[in-house]
Amino acid sequence: MPDPEVKKENDIETEEPVKTKPRVSTDDLYRRSSQYRMWSYTVESLKETKIQTNEGGRAQALKKYEEARSKAANENPELFEKQQNEFTADKMLELLTEEEEVKYLQYYCNSILVTGNFFNMPTQVKATAMSFFKRFYLVNSAMQYHPKHVLYTVLFLAAKSENYFISIESFCKLIPKVEPKDILDLEFIILQSLKFTLFVHHAFRPLYGFFLDFQAILLHPDPVMYDVNIDTLGSLYDKAKQWLTKYGILSDATFLFTPPQIALAAMYDVDKRITEKYLKRKFLSDKEEQKLEPIKEEEEGGEKKEAKEEDESKKTQREQYELIIRTIRKCVKISKQIPETTKEESANIDKKCFFTLNPNKLIKRKIKQLTKE
Repeated sequence: MPDPEVKKENDIETEEPVKTKPRVSTDDLYRRSSQYRMWSYTVESLKETKIQTNEGGRAQALKKYEEARSKAANENPELFEKQQNEFTADKMLELLTEEEEVKYLQYYCNSILVTGNFFNMPTQVKATAMSFFKRFYLVNSAMQYHPKHVLYTVLFLAAKSENYFISIESFCKLIPKVEPKDILDLEFIILQSLKFTLFVHHAFRPLYGFFLDFQAILLHPDPVMYDVNIDTLGSLYDKAKQWLTKYGILSDATFLFTPPQIALAAMYDVDKRITEKYLKRKFLSDKEEQKLEPIKEEEEGGEKKEAKEEDESKKTQREQYELIIRTIRKCVKISKQIPETTKEESANIDKKCFFTLNPNKLIKRKIKQLTKE
């Protein structure tokens, strides 16, 4: 009987091979995050969410106005009996349209960057504050909470979230007419609207990862492009970071694309030739690269179809390459669709917003005007 402790010569050959762990990319990690589950949209669903929020704000503003009008009528019964038609909501109140609200909120998005620069806050803090602000106004309307107060609170909240310590006293000391209570009273309301999801995935980290991978693919063991070196890629990286600050965090791209997609879109828009070469080397063989035809632009309204394609696990390398190019082209296009408004238009919208939030002041002004007559 053979000794059980003595191994046969071929025992080692019958052992199961060691399995390598599957590689998990930054994009995979993001798709498992609360940010992806709760704050990702298609173009259509994002538009519909903004419309519904605006309609909810209009309904709240009308309700608030009627409460103020009823109170004023009890205090001035004779005037309201004679001039009751002058105090109808249709005549008195100008509500913000969805388009006006988008422009108005964009103005305050720009102000977040200005205020963050004033406090010398890192880009990460400003980007997180921007994300908090945009998320808050997908749930609430500017006709419910004035953006100025929300702006300061999300900056303070983002500083805490990103471990950039600044005391509430020091923060408010540098802002005219803002007391600690103004920020602290809003903090929990904002946290509720954010569904307490405070960790924000930004495109800056994957951008740095791409910068390193560009070097590995395009420069080693030998340069692939005669005019591309470490300085060229360093310049591309710096410009892409500026692109993210100018377009990536200010636009709605963060609701529609993953951080790696936005990072790659930044590099693509800064230097299409180098980025395409990198992607070809990653996904295509030399023969496939030579036979590759220009990729057609995606038709408008193709977001849903593309989203389904991304969920498919079986794609050829060429299909993956073409999908990535179409996706980042769309990301570049959407990132540059930032609404603009003139100073005069912003002032007019701000006036409307002020009176929707303070209907009693609007009514008092009207009473004063009628009593003078």
